[in-house]
Amino acid sequence: MDAMSAAKLPFNLKIIPITDDSFPIGVPFLAMFNPETLTIQEDVKYTANSQPGAEGSDLQFEKTKPRSFTIDFTLDGTGVNTNGVKIPVVAQVALFRAATTSINGLLHKPAFLIVQYGTFISTCALTKSIVTYTMFDFTGLAIRAKISASFTERTSGTLSSILNMLSSSDLTHKIVVRDWDILPLIVYKTYKDQNYYLQVAKSNKIKNFRKLKTGTELSLPPIGE
Repeated sequence: MDAMSAAKLPFNLKIIPITDDSFPIGVPFLAMFNPETLTIQEDVKYTANSQPGAEGSDLQFEKTKPRSFTIDFTLDGTGVNTNGVKIPVVAQVALFRAATTSINGLLHKPAFLIVQYGTFISTCALTKSIVTYTMFDFTGLAIRAKISASFTERTSGTLSSILNMLSSSDLTHKIVVRDWDILPLIVYKTYKDQNYYLQVAKSNKIKNFRKLKTGTELSLPPIGE
């Protein structure tokens, strides 16, 4: 491999097998060439809430599905990018499969993955891969191939806890009362349970929760306080 190719190698696409707790395990796969395409898909699921006899419908948010993405990249066995050293395509495919789809002896399943290219980084699992062999030598041995790999993102327990803290009802929230606000609705939006309104009223020293003063700042404490 020439000096320029070696210098670029750390910035190439990397697929790192990890344990369920996000610790590296096994041999990472390092792509010889950077991806040709990176396609990211995000799905938000809503349910239609229509009234009998009414035209159209409103939408009720249900959930945000895990992000998915597909990466297409080339494997080459001609030595064009390795200073003439020919690394068999079948060996490169085997390294890719070892990192992504092969059963890990310690985990008893394929490992989760960290996929990183440039500023894109994702903890995920491989859900589908397609290997297309595009060039062969005179013996029929593949010397070039393209891989299309699809992944679904996952959030580990630790990271999920950090993200959930940003909007959790276990943290104190501050809101300003608007003209149309009523306390049970405010409480429901925060805790997903309007039955906490008496607790919130007590915490904010509200004597008449049916009459909230517009512009008043309310403190919504962690549940249980």
